[in-house]
Amino acid sequence: MKRVVLGIVFGLLAATAASGQWLETTIYLPDSLAGVTEPQCLVFNSQNNTVYVGGYGECVIAIDGATNQKIAKIPAGEYIEDLYYNPLDNKVYSANYYSDDVTVLDGASNQVVATVAVGKKPWALCYNPTNNKVYSANRTSDDVTVIDGASNQVIATVAVGEEPRALCYNPLDNKVYSANRYSDDVTVIDGASNQVVATVAVGDYPRALCYNPTNNKVYSANRYSDDVTVIDGASNQVVVTVAVGKKPWALCYNPQNNKVYSANYHSGDVTIIDGATNQVLATVTAGGGPRALCYNSQNNKVYSANKWSDDVTVIDGASNQVVATVAVGEEPRALCYNPLDNKVYSANRYSDDVTVIDGASNQVVATVGVGDWPCALCYNPLDNKVYSANRYSDDVTVLDGASNQVIATVEVGDWPCALCYNPANNKVYSANSGSDDVTVIDGATNQVIATVKVGSAPWALCYNPLDNKVYSANYHSGDVTVIDGATNQVLATVEVGYWPYAPCYNPLDNKVYSANSESNDVTVLDGASNQVIATVEVGDYPGALCYNPLDNKVYSANLGSDDVTIIGGASNQVVATVKVGSTPWALCYNPTNNKVYSANGGSNDVTVLDGASNQVIATVKVDSRPRALCYNPTNNKVYSANRYSSNVTVIDGATNQVVCTIEVGDEPIAFAWNPVQNRTYVANYYGSSISVIRDVTGIEERAEGERIKDGFQTATIVRGVLHLGAGLGHNPNSPGGIG
Repeated sequence: MKRVVLGIVFGLLAATAASGQWLETTIYLPDSLAGVTEPQCLVFNSQNNTVYVGGYGECVIAIDGATNQKIAKIPAGEYIEDLYYNPLDNKVYSANYYSDDVTVLDGASNQVVATVAVGKKPWALCYNPTNNKVYSANRTSDDVTVIDGASNQVIATVAVGEEPRALCYNPLDNKVYSANRYSDDVTVIDGASNQVVATVAVGDYPRALCYNPTNNKVYSANRYSDDVTVIDGASNQVVVTVAVGKKPWALCYNPQNNKVYSANYHSGDVTIIDGATNQVLATVTAGGGPRALCYNSQNNKVYSANKWSDDVTVIDGASNQVVATVAVGEEPRALCYNPLDNKVYSANRYSDDVTVIDGASNQVVATVGVGDWPCALCYNPLDNKVYSANRYSDDVTVLDGASNQVIATVEVGDWPCALCYNPANNKVYSANSGSDDVTVIDGATNQVIATVKVGSAPWALCYNPLDNKVYSANYHSGDVTVIDGATNQVLATVEVGYWPYAPCYNPLDNKVYSANSESNDVTVLDGASNQVIATVEVGDYPGALCYNPLDNKVYSANLGSDDVTIIGGASNQVVATVKVGSTPWALCYNPTNNKVYSANGGSNDVTVLDGASNQVIATVKVDSRPRALCYNPTNNKVYSANRYSSNVTVIDGATNQVVCTIEVGDEPIAFAWNPVQNRTYVANYYGSSISVIRDVTGIEERAEGERIKDGFQTATIVRGVLHLGAGLGHNPNSPGGIG
């Protein structure tokens, strides 16, 4: 039951005389049972008919095999590289690459039962049913951790070759094999004693392993020598080396026809090897970049997930013919088979979803969203709504500003990366960098009312209230598209410098500025005529602009030269160049104290400039890689989103002092402020979430049990949302690769 907790409120007021901010809630996208971005591994739990999905996001999503519905979100370690199932104890194991551990999940309850420290950078898992052991291949410590399946205790650490990347179990001889990428060999481990019994030289850069129980053979796919090494399971001797396609990436075994399949990434095909004779039977053309394989025992089919063509090739196990090509999400990365419901699952890394394919009909029966990539935020004051542009799911999420609930998901173009609000017509604009257009959304109805073609790779937007125009800075075509706010028609396309990255509006002189990152200048446009009236040389790689209305100045943050260029709004002349920290990435203006802030991603600080004198008046240390800034005029606070430390630093606008640091989701990169509820929204790029920060001003009630600990504000309970665990990782598409 919710109630007003006066003691906590007074405690907050006393403890935070300069700080009343806290994390009110975290909104996961596309829903509360989400949080996995870049899904890249799958495993099936046969006992509970559940499929588990892992990737970025520090959680595992559980999907019901019968209904295709998400049923649980389970906390795990950082960046899940592999999943494996132990049927004896009904446990699921998650290899957590960046946290150097393995999370053990109970398959029945979907709860975490243990976290086991292993070697450095666990990459692959394997299960030994004979001795009930789980093996973790640790990529940078060059060893394999052996975990007892019953007790979850580490019972051995086995030194293997350089950079183990794949594991495989041989039940006939009770052996475990480790493919070691840099030493070009396979280590053979005795399943009972945990001792190394052999080291087998194979081809160049072994990438995958597979076992053939019919002939007791182990296969090693060697990526750089374009072949597969066949090892005798009993003698540990190389039987033969089979030439396959270019860059073999994955292996799969078909027990019904005794065939081994090699997915060849660069040649776009699948080589089929006879398990008895070791001869190549066929080479089957697949899609672009096949990198995962899976076998369907019920229909005798083999599936190839093709990274570049976004599809799955279905091969008949008997005839070696392609029987279907199934379109799935973007960049399918892993496959898994469910024999209970005869379904195949494809984890699609860049669309952040899982495609479910019917094993009999080859039809897609469901697409399950497991995460989003929120990269831009925007606030609509008329309807009290917040908008999140989600990069790889190609949509915009609409949140109710009062309730923090998702009220709509609007499909837009490819790779939305910027948002802008038009108060005159109550419209929201989404710049879609992948489809070269701008989607116009009605602020009242959440409906798309227009799609406007613009230049190549629109990257940023800006609004001119005087002329009711929207400007789209088009990164690749080097121009700015001017859109009429009333009619949604293109009024002009204005050539500017190379790679325009950030626009800004000056209402005093009715000018629009375009920061051109590759030509190291700022183009000045007349807001009325759409004509270029000046080109101002600035520092290297300008990436952000900001306007100071009190002194009529425009500021350009120059990432490459570590400075801020100050331009006179009336004269279009440079009035000062101020050295700031390393890699200034974002700017923000404080009208209360007439200050400009520069978030410096390379030096992990924020430079504070005096708006009148252009002097540096403070340098405020923040956390790792500050990426965005936001000003709250109600409480005169500046917020710095620190991308790599996944928190927000709150700076007092008057004193330049840090008042608190608030933990948010993974990789915060954008802000929006809601003045009605005095909420600040933070887009967590890898966290598939939006954090909502509240201020003590206007507070009516808090949930019992909220507290301040160790200088960090703690999160409240998410009311009315099923959330079984935390799901909190570089924008690969940021221009110039700086991030």
